[in-house]
Amino acid sequence: MALLSFSPIIRKFNDPKLLVRSFCSSQILQGSAFRGKWIKSKLPENPNVISSVVEFQASKNLTIPEFLRLNLEKYENHPALECGITGRIYTHGEVYKKGESFATALIHHGLKRGDSVCILLPNIPEYAIVALGIWDAGFIASPINPAYTPAEVARQVENCGGKSIITLSELLPIVEKVKELAPTLKSVIVIGDPKGHHNFFDMLNTEPDRDKLLKGSDIDTETQTALLPYSSGTTGPPKGVELTHSTFSTNLLQALTPGYRQTFYNEGTDGERFIAVLPFFHMYGLQFVLASALHHGAHCVCLPKFDPATFTQTIRRHKPTLLHLVTPLMQFLLHNPDVTKKDLETVKGSVAGGAPTGKTLISRYLEKFDHGMIYQEAYGMTEISSGSHMTPPEVSVTKAGSGGTLLPGTTAKIVDIATGKVVGPNETGEICVRGPQIMKGYYKNEKATKETRDDDGFLKTGDIGYHDDEGFLYIVDRLKELIKVKGLQVLNKYDLIMACIKYTLIALTIWQVAPAELEDILRQHPEIADVAVVGIPHEKLGEAPRAYVVPKTKSLTEKSVSDFMESKVSSHKKLVGGVELVSAIPKAPSGKILRRVLKDEYTSRQK
Repeated sequence: MALLSFSPIIRKFNDPKLLVRSFCSSQILQGSAFRGKWIKSKLPENPNVISSVVEFQASKNLTIPEFLRLNLEKYENHPALECGITGRIYTHGEVYKKGESFATALIHHGLKRGDSVCILLPNIPEYAIVALGIWDAGFIASPINPAYTPAEVARQVENCGGKSIITLSELLPIVEKVKELAPTLKSVIVIGDPKGHHNFFDMLNTEPDRDKLLKGSDIDTETQTALLPYSSGTTGPPKGVELTHSTFSTNLLQALTPGYRQTFYNEGTDGERFIAVLPFFHMYGLQFVLASALHHGAHCVCLPKFDPATFTQTIRRHKPTLLHLVTPLMQFLLHNPDVTKKDLETVKGSVAGGAPTGKTLISRYLEKFDHGMIYQEAYGMTEISSGSHMTPPEVSVTKAGSGGTLLPGTTAKIVDIATGKVVGPNETGEICVRGPQIMKGYYKNEKATKETRDDDGFLKTGDIGYHDDEGFLYIVDRLKELIKVKGLQVLNKYDLIMACIKYTLIALTIWQVAPAELEDILRQHPEIADVAVVGIPHEKLGEAPRAYVVPKTKSLTEKSVSDFMESKVSSHKKLVGGVELVSAIPKAPSGKILRRVLKDEYTSRQK
């Protein structure tokens, strides 16, 4: 295994202020348990730019499947993925072998290396086989939210140039409409009744041809795109985020470094159990639930839809050792009387992400456990593969509400919004991050890629925060204009199957809704002259989209605008915050919408 070291004594960049220094030897990384000395991550010479104090070696020259199966011999016959509904189960060895069979069959479909293959699936065990097969075949995996409308799916398929799509038979009505809208789509592979399309399970009977499978030695894993999830980034409609084999593997390796990983992890044992209810199409679920389980031999129980009773029963039946959380799921576990302390007695750790959680919620959540459960939080975004910061286990309670310290190999700075200068500890500004886990760029969008990076290679996250004196990150606000929609809500069930999937994914995810995307759709209305969308406070959802519309005609009504959006967007993008007809949209001389003016005006009227 070839490794790229990120442990120079001192490394200088264009700006003489930017210094990166490693304070730990490789001996610490290889086995010693960290106990406090590594917590402080600021640089004594320059406290304004900080780096991880942990010496780190990034994964290099390995494809994602090669990286994940490095220790397969330790747990080859252990359970890997199980359907929490049907009990369908695969061992770790079976997952990789079937992935190779699927890869070989995909190659026979006439696709060429570098082509994009889309995944339109809920959380089922076969998700891992599909992803591994795509990577083993040398293709790019582009996961899609199965709650999307046909137009939204088609938009991603067309943008990424998707040649093939893997889906469920229940979702075929969606895919049939997508085929009409996205001409790049050539083949459909179905898990379930194929109805004239390719049968996924028949493809698994293909004899693996390992000579044709992608090997890390054949490519540059640091530049070869492996994954193309879609993110709204800091502004604008969803964009494809290019993650390479190396960036994906490295970010997982960073989080599993001693001192950050849960101390009870024991690769190759038969005892670690996850419940996978966070969606695999999202980087948190794909990387830190699914890929993490494959990497160290955990038993991952997949739930394709969230149902309170089923989720509670799954906890009791499978006795998880680690819970992956977002705020709504924490609230469910805290407030649901059916989930008792006894039900959670096997849980050794919890990891929360997606959005900052308040100290009060964390404190109350910890009261559900009578034993020494380790609680951690992480900060990141799709453009960072998943994470740049994580709370070390030993200080999780005293630093509650923090996104943690920098992961190994990562550097960060806080930049004053007004002056562009790097500020010191406890001063707020835009969080900027650099490291081996940062995206390659936005797919076929050089302009957006350049806008999100500075001259020294730091990714501008669009989030406002600060590092304290010990290097712990706290999120204060966000510069970006995305609307964060969260919470457990009842949905319009236009289709039973889709409603179940939507309820699951929306209930357990904090959605980032781009105002620009909704504005583009609203501008298609023949009676709308101009429009602006902002997020307003919402008791259950955190935030909800609200549209300000300049009508072309007197016949336009708020209801007609809302009705226009009903069939065009997913539930979390609907105008739950309302519609208001206005005479003009406030704008800067540059033409940029002054959303803050609209939000402040709305807030003042609520007082």
